[in-house]
Formats: sequence, structure tokens, C-alpha cells
Amino acid sequence: MSSPEDEKSSLGPRESKAFLRLEKNLTIDLLWIWILKLLRTGPKYAYQLKQEITDQFGFSPATVTNYTILYLLEREGLVEKTEMINNVERIDRKYYVITELGEEVMNEAESYLSDVYKMLFSHDTAK
Repeated sequence: MSSPEDEKSSLGPRESKAFLRLEKNLTIDLLWIWILKLLRTGPKYAYQLKQEITDQFGFSPATVTNYTILYLLEREGLVEKTEMINNVERIDRKYYVITELGEEVMNEAESYLSDVYKMLFSHDTAK
């Protein structure tokens, strides 16, 4: 029978609870930033965003989580919902587009995350 110490030592770094928490915090808990990144490339509908997150970034948010985040982003003014007409002149899906405010928030997020990365992983400890 293995002891808890044996089980801990058999875990790889990516299987540790700490790493799994980090991964969740940077993916699902920050889903808004992944959504805005995709919307920077053009209008997308909700399910398309979910699929592209899975395909491009390798994690799969729950469908309801995706819709909830889109609702909150829209309420905050970071995205807008728009209707697009398809080739038979009927309204197609509801598409989301990033707003100017959404772009500004993404620029700030990029700067902030870059600074955090430098603080955490810089080998120069003297400031």
C-alpha cells in the first residue's frame, strides 16, 4: 500500500494541485481575455468562440460559462452583439464584436500580464 508521500512524489509538476489551480485561473477564470483575443480577429457567434477556444488554446469552457461571460462583457461595454444577414437575406446568428473599450482593456491586460511575467520570471532579482 502506498503512502500519501509516495503518491505526492509520483506526481509530475503539471499534475500538482498548485499547477492545476494556476491552469484553471489562467484559462476558465480568465475566459474573458481569451474571448476578446478571438474577437480581435473579427465578429464571431457564441458557439464559434467556444469551438475556437478549444481548437486554438487547448481548453474547453462549459457552454453556459461562455454565454455568461459574453453577457457580462456586453453589459460592461467590452463587446457588442450584432446581427448579420446571410446570403438568403434573413438574419443569421447573433455575432459579437469587440468594442473600442474592449480593445483598450486588452491593451491594458497585455501590458499588465507582461509586467507580471517579468516580475515572476526575471532572473535579475535586483531592482
